[in-house]
Amino acid sequence: MYILSAMSEKSVQSQTCYQQLRRMVLLGQVPAGERFREVEWASRMGVHRSSLREALSGLAHEGLIRRGERGGFFAPLYEQRDLDEVLEVRAILEAGAIRLIGARPPEDVPFGRLTEACDMMRQLLESDMELGFVEADRRFHQILIELTENQKLISIYQRAPLPILFSRHVDVERRRRGAIQTLDEHQKLTQLLMDRRTDEAVELLQHHLQHATERLLVVNQTR
Repeated sequence: MYILSAMSEKSVQSQTCYQQLRRMVLLGQVPAGERFREVEWASRMGVHRSSLREALSGLAHEGLIRRGERGGFFAPLYEQRDLDEVLEVRAILEAGAIRLIGARPPEDVPFGRLTEACDMMRQLLESDMELGFVEADRRFHQILIELTENQKLISIYQRAPLPILFSRHVDVERRRRGAIQTLDEHQKLTQLLMDRRTDEAVELLQHHLQHATERLLVVNQTR
């Protein structure tokens, strides 16, 4: 019984660590190229080194982080090709989501969830809570997928390694302008969806993701 309990505890530790690290990587909270040093990160996450290694292996298998040629795990460095591929995948999945939402009876779609997400982003922007804003940005897009009520699509989107990056190496004013633009586009997209203007919503989404990808490239160029 003790052995089973210990195994269960290790499994829970590893899964919790995996979820926390995945969220940090997707939100750009780990500097690009940084090595996950086992002693430091195990202490930081409050887990055993074996649980950390298991979590890191899972992230590497997903392609969210990379293995070093001489061992170890590293946060990814995104090249233009990587950013283009992220844009293409997100455009396909989210444009598809918009069309699925547009095909549903409007009274069955809780658009208020998108409005609330925009309100939260505005509050975080006004409070200068940048990392919180980045997380709320990703949450808006997650809600967009969830409004389809297509469980297969939701599962694919949740598992896909589609980062939203953030860099403190970019000057404050540029980051703020990018955040204001992001919020403005989210609000316009929400209104287009509510007005059942599906084609315009898809077009705006594509422009929105292109703007986001251009900012991702700036992250790498200004490190």
